[in-house]
Amino acid sequence: MDNKDYERLESLLRKAKDPACSFEEASICRKKADELIKKLGEHRASKEKIFLKGFYAKEPKGKPAWVLFDLSIHREDFIQWLQEQKGEWINAQVCRSRSTDKWYAEVNQWEKKDG
Repeated sequence: MDNKDYERLESLLRKAKDPACSFEEASICRKKADELIKKLGEHRASKEKIFLKGFYAKEPKGKPAWVLFDLSIHREDFIQWLQEQKGEWINAQVCRSRSTDKWYAEVNQWEKKDG
């Protein structure tokens, strides 16, 4: 695959996260991004989502356009969850639920398929 495919993927994902984008437009962009991800040979390491306990992302309603999302962190829950994790780094992503349109944070489990 060439860089244009990755640029298109980034563009679709950016559009899907744009607060000015309607829910319907965002859903179409996410669907096209999913198709492109399959074409690029990437997949989730696990179908099971791993949520960041004590770490919550919310849509920034009534905020300026440069505020991408609001975060709420329950310190004790998040510290406890972090201590249960392995490795030095935890990569996370803020996502929007397809079914409820609510935002959430989960561990990023995307990886390149072998072969």
